[in-house]
Amino acid sequence: MMPPIFSQIVSRFSLLVLILLFSITGCSNNKKPVSPAKNSKAVENNAKDNITALRLNSLQSLDSIMPQLATHKAVLVGEIHTNYGDHLNQLAVIKGLHKKWGKIAIGLEMIQQPFQSYLDDYIAGRIDEHAMLRGTEWFDRWRFDFRLYRPIFTYAKQNKIPLVALNVPKELTKRISKVGIKGLNKKERGQLPKTLDKSNPAYVKRLKNVFGGHSHTSSKNFDKFLEAQLAWDEGMAAQAAKFLQTHSGHRMVILAGGGHIINREGIPDRLERRINSKPAVVLNNINENPKPTQGDYLLFSTEAKLPPVGRLGIAMKDSSQGVVIGSLLHHGAASKAGLIKEDIIQRLDNVTIKSTTDVRLWALDKKPGDAITAIIKRKQQSKTFKIVLGKKVPSLKGFHMKNMKAIHGK
Repeated sequence: MMPPIFSQIVSRFSLLVLILLFSITGCSNNKKPVSPAKNSKAVENNAKDNITALRLNSLQSLDSIMPQLATHKAVLVGEIHTNYGDHLNQLAVIKGLHKKWGKIAIGLEMIQQPFQSYLDDYIAGRIDEHAMLRGTEWFDRWRFDFRLYRPIFTYAKQNKIPLVALNVPKELTKRISKVGIKGLNKKERGQLPKTLDKSNPAYVKRLKNVFGGHSHTSSKNFDKFLEAQLAWDEGMAAQAAKFLQTHSGHRMVILAGGGHIINREGIPDRLERRINSKPAVVLNNINENPKPTQGDYLLFSTEAKLPPVGRLGIAMKDSSQGVVIGSLLHHGAASKAGLIKEDIIQRLDNVTIKSTTDVRLWALDKKPGDAITAIIKRKQQSKTFKIVLGKKVPSLKGFHMKNMKAIHGK
């Protein structure tokens, strides 16, 4: 949720609102808090010093700053992965820079480096969207609703814009979080850049705060957690630099989570070190007081939501027998139709189901209220069910999710 002042601003503008971070006035926020009991006047003054002001008549449209953005060799645009508006903002930046640059590429945190060939085949028209999602293992490795990113992928394909897989394999970062960089074998270490720079104390401090707030992290040791994050950020920066260095004339828009670009500590400074050119940092809808050190530009836009999808109301898992229903939501679509736990999904409409990815691809454009046919194997017998897909996303409290790879709500 954005701060109230920005909500009021956004409601008054139909254009994408863009603020230059370096034009925002305000004092340093690094002062130590003072106890009210000791000096209430100091507290009052400190609070006043931390008020940030925004001059409303200086707001700019996205088009007005395109000439400045276009002077950079790389532009990083942050996102909250589940915020559709952020992705539409990213697309607007891509379209604007495409006109300015001509030779443009799009770097993606969402795709891991070993799967680059599927992006190449997709842009070249050799495979379709489903084959690309299957090949890049989107539903297992990224998992966020592809419809959030579809406008970007579609625009890239229509305009033959290279998509560049930036991320390191999740197996590698998971391994580092357990054994650290020193615990990697030669082959594993060879997948990482030679330089993993952790000399920035602000970067280390921020990640320590993240680590402390995420008890579910796979690493119980902060040093290993830090090294995994370094591998992530350095790996993405190195891959972006490699593309820019081997594709003369191209410039790149990089799409990544805001945590990888804010304060220039993650990807930006590491990319600058490699290409000897300072990239622009564009932040999206951050919900904290903006500071000039966080980036170059800040985008706010009106809220955008994807249309609801049709939902089966099941949790499912892959097995040697096929896709098994592990749990059903009470009053969910599948439950209402008579499906039960341990049923094996064989077909959905005219699609043969062999994996949870098959179900995900089949469901990608389904709508609430769609009537579908499911063929289920139950105790060695095939049964046919008519199901009307539901809409609401349920609370997951009490919903068994152990080893489940996908959720379809009521």
